[in-house]
Amino acid sequence: MEQTTWDYSDPGISFAISYGRITIFKTTLKALNYPPYFRFLLDTDHKQFGIECCGYESDGSHQLLDVMTREHYDIKSMDLVRFIYETCGWDKKYTYRINGIAMPDHRMIVFDLTTALKVAEFRRSE
Repeated sequence: MEQTTWDYSDPGISFAISYGRITIFKTTLKALNYPPYFRFLLDTDHKQFGIECCGYESDGSHQLLDVMTREHYDIKSMDLVRFIYETCGWDKKYTYRINGIAMPDHRMIVFDLTTALKVAEFRRSE
């Protein structure tokens, strides 16, 4: 986690455990040509996360809205986000952001979770 800057033109994703939220940046969706359906892939051995274009009948598929009104697309999945935090040993007080690498031949973006950048600390009242 030594990365200290962010290139907003690159595909990206972030994880926030306090909300169970996965935020897919618009640059990621653009690199995938705004697929109607996509799904997440996780390789825990290599700590890689992927977003792959797929069909509506594919296991774990998510439908992308036709109209994007923001610069990102949020998906809530508390179980998946918790699992990623545990797998990576991330501090639960922070949000993590990762650059992606486009793999056009496979219609996917791959994120190396070991390169995650801490971006925000959450304030929780307990």
